[in-house]
Parts: sequence; C-alpha cells; structure tokens
Amino acid sequence: MMIVVRSGEKMLNTWVREERNLYEDYKKAFGTEPSTISGVAIMTDTDNTLESAVTFYGDIIFKKQ
Repeated sequence: MMIVVRSGEKMLNTWVREERNLYEDYKKAFGTEPSTISGVAIMTDTDNTLESAVTFYGDIIFKKQ
C-alpha cells in the first residue's frame, strides 16, 4: 500500500517539511489497527510517468505521541 503525500511540480527545487501520523495513515489505508511495525519505506516514485527524479531526504524522525 502506498500513500501519496505530494505530487506534481508545484514545490520543485524547494525543501518541503512533511509531518504524518503513521498510525492514522495505517488505519485509513487498511481499515484496522496496525500490528507491530516491521518497517516503513520512504520513497520517490516515477513509475507511472516514466520520468526521472532526484530526491534528497533530511532527518527522518519517528516519535510516539
């Protein structure tokens, strides 16, 4: 399951800060409570557009609220 957070060229060449609630994202995507998390993938994907992309990721922080 993939959740698209941002798409398009609007913020091209700009650092963007994203904040997600992974617990809520999971419930919305699968309709159930998550079990123990074994991994999270953060990726840039151009499969559907057949284009190329270069992406840089800054610090990724997970915190329990």
